[in-house]
Amino acid sequence: MSDTIGHNRLPRNFHKTFKPERQYIHAMLRFAASGQEGDYQAIAAATGIPTGASSGKVPAILDYCRGMGLLRLAGQERSAVKKPELTPFGRVVLLEDPYLKASVSQWIAHLNLCGPIIGADVWYQTFFPGTQSLGMNFARDKLEAHLNLIYSVEKAGLIGPMIGMYEDDAAFHVCGVLSETSGQVLRKPAPVSDEFGFGYGAWLLQMMADHFPETVQVPATDLDAKAGWRTIPGWDIGNHQRVLQLVERKGLIEVDRHMEPWLLRPAVAVESTWKRIYDDLL
Repeated sequence: MSDTIGHNRLPRNFHKTFKPERQYIHAMLRFAASGQEGDYQAIAAATGIPTGASSGKVPAILDYCRGMGLLRLAGQERSAVKKPELTPFGRVVLLEDPYLKASVSQWIAHLNLCGPIIGADVWYQTFFPGTQSLGMNFARDKLEAHLNLIYSVEKAGLIGPMIGMYEDDAAFHVCGVLSETSGQVLRKPAPVSDEFGFGYGAWLLQMMADHFPETVQVPATDLDAKAGWRTIPGWDIGNHQRVLQLVERKGLIEVDRHMEPWLLRPAVAVESTWKRIYDDLL
């Protein structure tokens, strides 16, 4: 699992210990949809996201939205004036599930947050390279040690709000990817069910477009090695194959099972697929 060259992952302390509260994500998506721009204070005033003497929760919420693939920033990223724009995922969420109450919304946002390119580095290190050493059930201390090793520091608190956000009703408790009991952390694999077909399909097609833009057919093993297609959701071989079958039945990809490893070919455009991620929830 090699690191991705040219990644734009969020740094380890981007969150300032704040969790991604969904009401504030909603406010940020609405701000982006309005076409406005501003510095952190102006965004706080326009959205109602709590602010302190400097910036409060606005930078963290804006970064969470970026890492979750809901927003991108127009213009210079380091500029004090921020102009967020909705991604295709962010646009359909704002239209169909504005407070990210649906399990599929939370899961896709989580999968993006763990991704090699736009995700958050602590989530990426935990759910992608860290899967091999941590597994699906691990001690909190082991995760802390794993992160200490990654960042070459000896300090507590590197986990930050990562576990707590999945236990908090105001954040991402519906997907509940991580839960902690008596210092033991349980990681839940992404659910395999029909209602997730278009969501997983859009996520899969987006990864193929981002990591293999010039490739017509992508080996499933290469997509996992580079983008974490199987590893980040926590799927075993059986569930991985069931998800590919599910996405194939939706008409989103073609799977060549005569080759080893299996070859995946996009059957539709990724932009149009994002618009359909809630089709099976109707």
